[in-house]
Amino acid sequence: MSDYGAPETFEITWSTGHVERIQAHQVSWPGSTFGAIVRPQLINFHGEFDGAWTLVLSALEADIVRVRNITRTEESIDRFGGDS
Repeated sequence: MSDYGAPETFEITWSTGHVERIQAHQVSWPGSTFGAIVRPQLINFHGEFDGAWTLVLSALEADIVRVRNITRTEESIDRFGGDS
């Protein structure tokens, strides 16, 4: 296990309709870097795996319909609306 504990599982729904699950410790949203607006508008997922902090996935916000944290169902992240 890493210093960050067990990774959480996120369900990503892409604009194409494809749904996938990834594991990560941290999600950063566009504009969440100390108030600065980052261009292009990327959603970044990071995690510590095999002792190294790693970029797991980086995607344009426009390409993602929904992101849900399915590890913590009571605290589901549903940034774009819809059912939790």
